[in-house]
Amino acid sequence: MDVAHECFVAEGYGSTSMSTIAARLGGSKGTLYNYFKSKEELFDAFVRRSCSRLQGLLEAQPGDGDARERLVRIARDFLDHLLSPDAIAIYRVVVGEGERFPELARLFYEAGPRTGIAKTAALLKALMDEGVLRSDDPVLAAHQFKDLALSGVFNLRLWGVIADPTPAERAARAETAVDTFLRAYAP
Repeated sequence: MDVAHECFVAEGYGSTSMSTIAARLGGSKGTLYNYFKSKEELFDAFVRRSCSRLQGLLEAQPGDGDARERLVRIARDFLDHLLSPDAIAIYRVVVGEGERFPELARLFYEAGPRTGIAKTAALLKALMDEGVLRSDDPVLAAHQFKDLALSGVFNLRLWGVIADPTPAERAARAETAVDTFLRAYAP
């Protein structure tokens, strides 16, 4: 997986071959195919591994504390994960190659963003059921929540326009995003 990560990030999805990965591993292509039936399956596993950290953080969110504190932790988790060098590298590969390889964008969406939004929606739905947030479409609310957290920083970081924000800058962004979200979804 580490070698596949290096190859996909350095060479892109289209230019990376199973032969290249096998050669860097020092093994045979046949052995690699015993583990992954195709380059697409290997990319899927690579993305899932990368996204598993955020999924774990979202699942481990404690149910105690006030809603604002819980949401700030989630917003910080989004920022920390999605601004990480690995996540930025994966986004760049998907954006750069997604048009030529539509299956790549689909795999990425299913393994990462779709799963993260679903988990966030479940957390927001629980807050809606508790009456902390007004009842609405929790999936739409999850998208808006994530977008507020990443607003003004993710694309700039993705494009290489700004350096990685400091932990203090991320914390401030998370708090601002949550305060805005809570005003929008007040009961």
